[in-house]
Amino acid sequence: MVRKHPDVIEKGRKLELDDLKADKVVMFQRRYYKPSVLLMCFFVPTFVPWYVWGESLWVAYFVPCLLRYALVLNATWLVNSAAHMWGNRPYDSSINPRENRFVAFSAIGTSDTPRETRELLSVRVK
Repeated sequence: MVRKHPDVIEKGRKLELDDLKADKVVMFQRRYYKPSVLLMCFFVPTFVPWYVWGESLWVAYFVPCLLRYALVLNATWLVNSAAHMWGNRPYDSSINPRENRFVAFSAIGTSDTPRETRELLSVRVK
């Protein structure tokens, strides 16, 4: 949808990823990411209520799958807005972000910010 900037491509080639490529769990997740998302996000939450509790497939698909998926996505997108709305400091790119336990819990642990990600990646660059 959006093309990567040439600088991003160049810096990405310099990343040292040998340790990740040697990790069997990481490579399994990378290789089977899309099938595992479909399985764990849609098929299992539909199948369990239908098979175990006798729920109709219609309800088992819409409530545990789509409703949960929509709520988790909205909670994840809420992270940045809540930090600015209820945070005690205005936005400034030179300060460290603060975490809010309620927001992190509702977003199932999502608390990464672009700055933290950038700092983590800068350690790995050759």
